[in-house]
Formats: sequence, C-alpha cells, structure tokens
Amino acid sequence: MKFAGQISLQPTPSDVTRLNAWLDRTFVESRIEKSLAADLKLCLNEIVANLISYGLKDRAGPFISIDINLQPGCAKATVRDNGAYFDIREWPLPKDRDLMSGEPGGFGVALIRERASRIDYAREGEFNRLDIACEG
Repeated sequence: MKFAGQISLQPTPSDVTRLNAWLDRTFVESRIEKSLAADLKLCLNEIVANLISYGLKDRAGPFISIDINLQPGCAKATVRDNGAYFDIREWPLPKDRDLMSGEPGGFGVALIRERASRIDYAREGEFNRLDIACEG
C-alpha cells in the first residue's frame, strides 16, 4: 500500500513524541516493511534530535516539516527546516566507533548514513532540505 503524508513540528520533546506516534500509525496503515519503518524512524529521530540540540538552537521562529512517502520496498522522507546550514554528507565520521571510549559527536550522523540507502541535501534560501531514502 502507498502512503504520503506531512507533519510540522516545533523543536520540543513533546513534538518528538507526537512525531513518533504519527510515524507508528502511518507505518501500520501503510503496511510498510518493518525493517524499512525502523530504519526511517531511527533516521528521523536522529535528524530531529540534532535540529533541537544544534540546528535550531536560539533560532527565532523555528520550523521543521517532514514529508514521507511509503511504498513497498521504499520509505522516503524529506525534512525541511530553517536552521543552520548542515550537509550531513560532509560531516566527518568518528574515527573511534566505541561509544564508551570514543570522542563524543558524530555517532548519530554515522547511524543515519549507515541506515539510509540515499541521502541528498540542498540549501534553499534560508531553508535546509534533507532527503532520506531507506530501501530494501
């Protein structure tokens, strides 16, 4: 079954909860493969967490919107925000992958890059556009 939808968020913990509830309902209704749903949900949670912690910090009028498109074998999302420029594809991966002894930072980005089949980024005026696809 195919599904397309959109949600707008504020960079708050309660909206992360709302995002996850919406994703869970959407994944059930669309009957998307569980592995693709899990990968996309993980990526979106990491992206929104980074926006809350860094990209939209101290930003007046923060804005996040997420469009998803689900079909058999492919789960896609487009995240738009008005935060700081950040091209996830350019961020260096941590050299030490040990969470206990490695330097902090970059593990979420590495996780997104491992789970997503495709990642595209564009800066459109004052907005970021991040396209993520998880394919199976």
